[in-house]
Amino acid sequence: MKSLKWIMIILISIIAIALIIAAFLPSSYKVERKTEINASFEKIAPLITDLKMWDKWSPWKAADSAAIYTYNDTIGVNAEMSWEGEIVGSGKLRITGINDTLIKYQLTFLDPMESTSEGGFIVKINDDKTELTWYDEGSLSYPMGRLMTLFISFDKMLGSDFEKGLANIKTVAEEKSYEYSYSIFEKSVDALNIAAIRDTISMNETSEVLGKNFGEIMSLLKKQKVECAGAPMAISYAWDPSSWDFEAAIPVSKEIKPEGRIQFKQSYAGKVVYIIYTGPYEGTEKAYNDLDYYMKENGYEQNGGPWEIYVTDPMTEPDTSKWITEIYFPVK
Repeated sequence: MKSLKWIMIILISIIAIALIIAAFLPSSYKVERKTEINASFEKIAPLITDLKMWDKWSPWKAADSAAIYTYNDTIGVNAEMSWEGEIVGSGKLRITGINDTLIKYQLTFLDPMESTSEGGFIVKINDDKTELTWYDEGSLSYPMGRLMTLFISFDKMLGSDFEKGLANIKTVAEEKSYEYSYSIFEKSVDALNIAAIRDTISMNETSEVLGKNFGEIMSLLKKQKVECAGAPMAISYAWDPSSWDFEAAIPVSKEIKPEGRIQFKQSYAGKVVYIIYTGPYEGTEKAYNDLDYYMKENGYEQNGGPWEIYVTDPMTEPDTSKWITEIYFPVK
């Protein structure tokens, strides 16, 4: 019994000492880091006020790519995102205020430890540069929250994340904006009935073989008394500087009977992004670059081979600067 009594006295003494120590420890914390960005605040602000854009720079998202995020609105005041992951735990962040000098948020952690803090981004404009300060501050519960500061440095723990995040924002904001040469459109297309010839050729044969294959298809349509239902098209499957695997195709008004190389099939149905290009065929490279960048910028994945529709008939319009070609990429 005496041993138990002494154990109790020691435990009570330890607890009392811990409570006394906690009383003298800080009751709150504040962490902040800053950086200078060679970009206007107008370019930086959407990276913060649109919670979906945090994917581009957040150190927490990079630390746990398997975490699941959900959103209750994504842009502006009261936009909120919640997350749950093995590494980042669970919590939520809500934007609470936005003006020209400050973007504020409330950060709540639910797991591994419950806590709530207030933070944000302070903006200071220096000519054509922006000084951006990321801060977070909160209260420390008595006694456990305060005692944790004996073992954990909030400044080091959060500070390193803030430094990474600000560096990422700087990189994204200072990237030179891509300059589009063409307007890009989106829509959903229905499947077309087409008569098609699959072929693989060298790139220097393109004009000759396309014309020959279209002529072969037209001869069969005339033979079977089937009308065209649209402009000729070329569907790409694979290509490199030396070769092209493609289908020359013509939309048809009804089903045809396959003959020789010519097959009857249906084209892609679904969402597409596309450009209406005007000019000679050899000048389409920039149009393809625009489409490729647009898909990446908007989170689209290519969903099959692209195709071109040759709206202008070269036989009736000799001026190549007036040739119209529609370029489509199926996406998901």
